Amino acid sequence: MRFILYDFHIIRPQYESIQGDALNWIAQAHAFSKYKENLAQGRRKNIDEYYELIQKIVLRFACKPEKISKRGSDISDFLHTNWDAMEIFNLNKSASGVLMHQRMQFFEYKIQNILQILYRDIYHAPQNLIHVTCTGYISPSAPQKLVAERGWGSFCQVTHAYHMGCYASLPAIRMGKGFLQNEERFLTHLNEKVKKKVDIIHNELCTLHFNPAAHDPEQIVVQSLFADGHIKYSICEYNDYTAIDMQNAFELIAEQEILYAESFDAMTWRLSDFGFQMTISRKVPSIIAENIEVFLYNLFEKAGLNFREEKERAIFAIHPGGPKIIEYIRDILNLSAEQIKYSQAILFEYGNMSSATLPHIWEQISQTKEAIGMLVVSLAFGPGLTMSGSIMRVI
Repeated sequence: MRFILYDFHIIRPQYESIQGDALNWIAQAHAFSKYKENLAQGRRKNIDEYYELIQKIVLRFACKPEKISKRGSDISDFLHTNWDAMEIFNLNKSASGVLMHQRMQFFEYKIQNILQILYRDIYHAPQNLIHVTCTGYISPSAPQKLVAERGWGSFCQVTHAYHMGCYASLPAIRMGKGFLQNEERFLTHLNEKVKKKVDIIHNELCTLHFNPAAHDPEQIVVQSLFADGHIKYSICEYNDYTAIDMQNAFELIAEQEILYAESFDAMTWRLSDFGFQMTISRKVPSIIAENIEVFLYNLFEKAGLNFREEKERAIFAIHPGGPKIIEYIRDILNLSAEQIKYSQAILFEYGNMSSATLPHIWEQISQTKEAIGMLVVSLAFGPGLTMSGSIMRVI
């Protein structure tokens, strides 16, 4: 069977900050948090001294505006520093912001509203709906409620692809293919024939997990890099595909995923009292360097293609874990600037939106007629270190 990825729809977060303003907010939040912590311990250093200290860390370690121009968030707190008026980051009440359960309540409310927008003009259910996120979990979930409220429950099955981090779009596609392979070609719903289709929805509220009391440089990097992102797209069997005006599609050719046994502590994504917390080891680049070429050779072999022969003609959709990751892989594989331009453009325009980032890159490629016929090699990395990849052809 041949499978097609198509019909991308982006919902931008409600608010947006240019990176320079966002970095200044981070410095002010950390300074105020540190001031409150020390005040509780009887230390009365001036808040300006804390700001000066934190600002030096931010300037040294944070992702700079020349790499990320702006980032979106569904939290209005990032637009001001009136701490008492904040919904999540009232630092006068807590130096870390609100507790996990309050963040999950916020997530539930926001995602329900976004799904209503995504499906506002859709009256026929997909056969399956896969919900992808690593930034909020509520049961029943927003997509489950949507399906139930629409009366789609007898036809549309909801599956959760949760907590995989930045690479989750690729296993979600793998799930979608599996559903299409194992279910009947046509189903009857409301006395109509409905073609098979799986909708995949990404909702990432990465900024919900910002912690102003986590002052170490690793967390400053994370907080200066991640952003919120929402995107929906579909997968169907080739014979069921109908072209969308002004948008290319992708034929899926091969995929591969490996969690390297020696890398379990290289990257983690864990729950804390004040949201989720990410850790990244300095050995991540070396793990990628040691394994990426063999990974790609094997991936291309699965596709019946030769990596050396095809590499220079392919587009590389590299998940931008950060600016250095894209550049690092470019140098290892000896890629041209043209081959990685979509990855760099999405990072610059939106920041790292976790699992929603690769689909944003695909959406941009889908708007480019010059890409028709080209191979797209997607690469993403997640907890472990997990390396995930796919090969698609633009049609």
